[in-house]
Amino acid sequence: MLALLGGTRSLPDSRAEPDGAQLTDSTAAGAADGPAERVRRHSVIMAGVALIVVQLGWKAYLLSHFYFRQDDFQLMDHALASGFDARYLFTIGPEQLAPAGRALTWVLVRVSVYDWTLTSTVTVILLAATSVAMLRLLVILFGSRAAILVPLIVFLFTPLTLPGLSFWTTTLLWLPLQLTMILAISSHIRYVRSGSTVHAVAAAAWLGTGMLFDEIGVLVPVLVFVLTTAYFAPGRWRPAAGQVLRRYRGAWTMYGAVAVGYLVVFLIRLPTSVQQPTGPPRVASVLTLASTMLRVSFVPAALGGPWHWSAHGGGYGYAAETPVLTQASWVLAVLVVAASLWYRRHALRAWVILAGWVVLADLLPVALSRLTELPAARLGADLHYVADSAPVLAICVGLAFWPAIGAEQPYRAARPTSAPVAGTAVALVGSFLVGSFWSGAAYVDETSSAVTRSYIADARLALTRAQPGTVVVTGPTPATVMFTRFLGKAAQTSRVLGPLAPRAAGIRFTTTPAGAIRHLMIFNNQGMLRPALDVGATSVSRAPNSGCWPVRTRPTTIPLTGTLFSYGWIVRLRYSGPAATIQLRFGTGTRDARLPAGDLVRYVPVVGNGDAVVVRRLTPGPSACISSLTVGLLYATRPAAHRVR
Repeated sequence: MLALLGGTRSLPDSRAEPDGAQLTDSTAAGAADGPAERVRRHSVIMAGVALIVVQLGWKAYLLSHFYFRQDDFQLMDHALASGFDARYLFTIGPEQLAPAGRALTWVLVRVSVYDWTLTSTVTVILLAATSVAMLRLLVILFGSRAAILVPLIVFLFTPLTLPGLSFWTTTLLWLPLQLTMILAISSHIRYVRSGSTVHAVAAAAWLGTGMLFDEIGVLVPVLVFVLTTAYFAPGRWRPAAGQVLRRYRGAWTMYGAVAVGYLVVFLIRLPTSVQQPTGPPRVASVLTLASTMLRVSFVPAALGGPWHWSAHGGGYGYAAETPVLTQASWVLAVLVVAASLWYRRHALRAWVILAGWVVLADLLPVALSRLTELPAARLGADLHYVADSAPVLAICVGLAFWPAIGAEQPYRAARPTSAPVAGTAVALVGSFLVGSFWSGAAYVDETSSAVTRSYIADARLALTRAQPGTVVVTGPTPATVMFTRFLGKAAQTSRVLGPLAPRAAGIRFTTTPAGAIRHLMIFNNQGMLRPALDVGATSVSRAPNSGCWPVRTRPTTIPLTGTLFSYGWIVRLRYSGPAATIQLRFGTGTRDARLPAGDLVRYVPVVGNGDAVVVRRLTPGPSACISSLTVGLLYATRPAAHRVR
């Protein structure tokens, strides 16, 4: 089988339609073959399936170490708070219109909230479908030859998709796009070879589906067109483009109509997006982004790197430059490209297509939409922005070295014998696999989702055990869960943890507590639900003979232990007596509060300043008593040392 890596087989005519029938035994003669003969005939397919199984096991292992993070919670909380309607589906999140991804999220969160196992299962299913689709595409392109295992391995194990797997929000974009891209190209090739309009319609349907998951899908018709002009039309590239445009104008009309329809909807909905397109970025920032994305991220990852990661916030890794290895990857990339150019006619076209996709689909969108938010070097080191390029990389690697079925005079120079080619291929593929597994293991070692996973698990348990009617003061989640600076109100505990509260318990969240509250709680940074403590300036103790500050129609001044500046404070007072309406004045701020009868704790929000609080009764009646008063902010009390979480 290794000898076939550099060789060719007896190939059918280019007008034939190799639609992947190699994946099944469709001939009567094949049924009469013995087991050994059937294994030999289908050995390449069997090897491809085995590689897919290994890849799925590897990525399932990686997924077990990941968890939801940052935008994932915002995406799911929005789904929980919305109905399944057009307004929700066609909401544009950071300049992305992805109704299919929103629909899938809406279903998953209603099956089980924050269920990483369920989400990982869906991811593995999508990975399996995408992998099988790629194997089928390679068979359609090149036939069932052992050489297709090389681009298949590149696609299955490239670390280009590794960070994206640890981020569900991005997985929803690039993984379905990969699947639909591959299926669209497969259908289009079958259309070109057979002339059947059914395949063109199928390709248009897959293109439209891809756009519903990721806006980058509007570039896939361009990719399909360029691939057709480069490898499915004779002659020079530029004249071939005109020939292809005329010959398959019906297909291009359908593909273009799908893309234009999506763009129209996108432009209609764009004004409703919170994040609007910004002005042109600085040239220096674009150059830094391009340099980092290509030099540190894409090229090393395409060859098994980056081997080392820089973890920011613990749960996510960015490609880090590795001395010697990063530079060596560029040298190796130049040698690989040079070898393909020497032996393969039109190999340059494959590399131009790959470079064009990375620039147009990955570099340009980031430069136009993200450079105002994050440093260019950080964005360039984020591999999830180039995850969609994995299928294009695999296809272009295959086309750069091996002819598609029916290609005429595919080589420009006499090739070496099969043994040296096979040996070189095995060495390169082996080093690629070693690097890929090393990069994956390093990602697991250098990142961790344990803090976020523990926070959500503890919060879920705390809300389950909370007393009915508990009121929880909302606040920002820890930065390891969500960055409040970027996500704003979406990072509040009411939004992130509120969906975990049992409905029957009547638990409610509040930003500013007001009124008589028996169980006022707040989450600490570990996800534990603790009593809320008002920390600030407290009332000066009364003389022992009185024990409390009287509340009557005449003003009573309650001095504090300190002076507070003007701010929005929470006044916590312990009150006992008959029902009454009181007025509370703190500096320039005044609030009225109704107090029910009994011995209770009352919370009153007030904006003010000073070193004393003045209270007086507004309704007639007997005097009441305030035994203690605090003006401050609410924090979670520390758990007792013996508490078991």
